[in-house]
Amino acid sequence: MDSDRERWNQRYYDGAYVARPHPTSLLENWLARLPHAYALDIACGSGRNSRFIAQSAEQVIGVDISDIAILQARELSADFENIHFLIADLENGLPLNQKFDLIVLVRFVNLELIQQLQDFLVPGGTVLVEEHLQWDEPDLELAGPKNPNYRVAPGALTQALSSFECLHSSEGLVRDPLGELSALAQFIGRKF
Repeated sequence: MDSDRERWNQRYYDGAYVARPHPTSLLENWLARLPHAYALDIACGSGRNSRFIAQSAEQVIGVDISDIAILQARELSADFENIHFLIADLENGLPLNQKFDLIVLVRFVNLELIQQLQDFLVPGGTVLVEEHLQWDEPDLELAGPKNPNYRVAPGALTQALSSFECLHSSEGLVRDPLGELSALAQFIGRKF
């Protein structure tokens, strides 16, 4: 845990995500169609997705392992009274015992945790998950981690969330608002 926290703290301390204040496009395009009065943002980083959700939610909780990221999230979210941030090692599971209308998990690979998300949703609640995808074109310059352990295999995300009613699922190349090309697996699902 400490090595993970130190690694992520250093990345946030070095300003690795400063140029990314916008929400992930998938969330931006889908939020209005999803119940989200009470939302959970897993691996929230500096809170970009939390702030976007909080504009129309009653309460948002963001969780991340990095205390530097959470400090930044709290500073950037000072105008939002409906966001709360927690520091937690997500490899040990979620440190919460409440249920949410929406759970967002963007680019944090933990398929075991992803399979447990339905336990934290109200009936009819939804998940929105976006992961870096393993891509077999070595000459293609992709944003995100180079280590395949930090990317999901094709089909793995859909399999991990197979207990949900699928509202959206895709795997492929996506250009983000900064112009970077990413290989992404995306899934939005509703709890039965």
